[in-house]
Amino acid sequence: LIPRRKIYQLCHLPYTQLENNKSSKSMNTSDRNIMECENGIEEKFIQNGVLLTKANANYISVLNAEGILTFGKCTQTNLHIFEWKPETCDVTDSESLESGWSLVDTISKQSPSSLQTVQPMTSAVLISTTTAAAASERVACYEPAPLLIKPKLLLRVFLRDLKGLEAYKDELRFYNHDHTIHSVYLFRQSSSSVLLQLLERFRCIRKSTNRKNFYKCFDDPDQDKLQKSFSELNIADIRARPRPRPYLDMLSKLANVQQMLPMNRGPLNIVPGELRFSTLTSNEYPQSNQPSIITDDKEQIDSIVKWKLIPRPQVHRGLPLDAGTWEDVKSPNGSISDPERVKEIIFHGGIKQDIRAEVWKYLLELDVWEHNLQQREERRAQKTQEYFQMKFQWLSITPTQEHNFTGYRERKCQIEKDVKRTDRTYDFFAGDDNPNLAKLQDILMTYVMYNFDLGYVQGMSDLLAPILSLVQNEAESFWCFVGFMQKVFANFDIDQKGMKQQLENLRVLLSFVNERLFNYMRENQSENMYFCFRWLLVWFKREFSNADIMQLWEVLWTGLPCPNFHLFVCVSILDQEMDVFIDGQFSFTEILKHVNELSGNLNVIAVLEQAESIYLQVKHALDTIRNTPDELRKIIGDLVSPANNGNDSSDDDENSCISILNERSPEEKEMLQRKLDEACDLSLSYMFF
Repeated sequence: LIPRRKIYQLCHLPYTQLENNKSSKSMNTSDRNIMECENGIEEKFIQNGVLLTKANANYISVLNAEGILTFGKCTQTNLHIFEWKPETCDVTDSESLESGWSLVDTISKQSPSSLQTVQPMTSAVLISTTTAAAASERVACYEPAPLLIKPKLLLRVFLRDLKGLEAYKDELRFYNHDHTIHSVYLFRQSSSSVLLQLLERFRCIRKSTNRKNFYKCFDDPDQDKLQKSFSELNIADIRARPRPRPYLDMLSKLANVQQMLPMNRGPLNIVPGELRFSTLTSNEYPQSNQPSIITDDKEQIDSIVKWKLIPRPQVHRGLPLDAGTWEDVKSPNGSISDPERVKEIIFHGGIKQDIRAEVWKYLLELDVWEHNLQQREERRAQKTQEYFQMKFQWLSITPTQEHNFTGYRERKCQIEKDVKRTDRTYDFFAGDDNPNLAKLQDILMTYVMYNFDLGYVQGMSDLLAPILSLVQNEAESFWCFVGFMQKVFANFDIDQKGMKQQLENLRVLLSFVNERLFNYMRENQSENMYFCFRWLLVWFKREFSNADIMQLWEVLWTGLPCPNFHLFVCVSILDQEMDVFIDGQFSFTEILKHVNELSGNLNVIAVLEQAESIYLQVKHALDTIRNTPDELRKIIGDLVSPANNGNDSSDDDENSCISILNERSPEEKEMLQRKLDEACDLSLSYMFF
């Protein structure tokens, strides 16, 4: 029996929501969503002993009061939400207070330890006094004047309505989108770091690179699918999978060439041209050769423009650039007389291993094609001196400077972590005391000084490792790496503009080249192409062996036949796997998992041949068919035809469906941005390369 006229600490009681005198008609979206959350919150974090130290005037009566801070997900709206409620409530005589509510059931006090995990609500309930008679049998133990529990204020805010969180000592501050403070909480019994770590694990916040201890908030009800798919990939197994040793396995690969091409996935060039042309009108594969330009992710196709593509031409890889040919293109003074011919040979056949290091210095712009021998030596000497000057800058930083330089310290720590797990299965980086690991770390640290705005992002070590293993000279490897980063800089930029554009270009290209596969992906909510994120981020580094990736990269570095040929490589791989996706009825998660399981199982020769064949097919269509989409012309580097930009109304009508690609509402653009942020954040956080 609870004594009368006494205050007790009662936990997990239902509380009323502050109404603020709002009618249902005047409620905004957040208010309606909060009211919908009355139906239930899936709790993910609970912490008691949290003081509310600052909030708006409506909560002045509970300022500096201890309460319970909860983070969870609204089961109805699927949105993440914070909730704070006081731990204490007043228990008094109902005779002295307003009528309307009475306590009609017992409740046991919970220990603070029980609040560390999500617990179901207790049996305490509040009912209207008008129905108290119906519950008279349950309140027999309360026959003396019934007790009243006052409704307490409940502070709730959706994660998406917050700009960010700032941790300062034991305080946690919530900021609105206009940068004003929403509320401030003081953690007396624990630290706010536990909550922040949980939010980072759920990908709800990301630490700001410009403001210390500030975390930007992100929330999207559609992001769970993407997060679930990444979590199911078993990242540890993918990273631990042994890589083939190219030199030891060379003979076995040559002896098992047939095994490199899976059954029922033969190259397209074995099909006679007449047969391929006849399939253009069949109901099976020809749809992939009759592209359509889609309108919007969530709307029906309003208008479709179709083109009949020619059969893909047969393409075969040529001979690599060898020492003899390399000497032939050198002038007597040491300059390269015909760099375009060299690039053409490399694109079709690659480079022989014995001259690869020398030619790479030209492709990556350490050496200049037009320089003679003396100019080349002078440039290398000057670049070497410049490298060691930048290296000395970070080597001379004192411990005190490092302690006061958060940006530098965080980048250094991340580099040290990544270097220890970069290509350790290869002989060049094997062993705990391998000096090549020190070179790898020194080059990455020097790049931080060279480009501190970009600094270091996970994945850069993967791009540098093959260059260092081939060139070996530290300074020359650095400048080759700088040249590579100039080509993929946008992949690592913080605004992600480059990655967004590439994913969109890949989406457009696939819809034009293989309509059947694209339609299947759209039906399975996979047309966002996020499963290709790793391919684009580090240029297929994790998909091929070290020997194969060198051959692929040098082809892409030529810039032939177009600046976005790596997108055709993506389409080539997806095209080869089309039957696997469709016949297996793969969902988004299964597509993502299968794509990453292709790592180490792709034939670089077959991929390059089919990618070039697809390019020639698209190029022919753009050269011969009127009113093809401008987006495709931009992808392959062609100038947009003036006819397509004229004032002819008929042309505008025919191209109207194309322009819709870029017409999205602000809400849809925000949703796409959040999904892309999620993909990038997951990839980088899990080192998913």
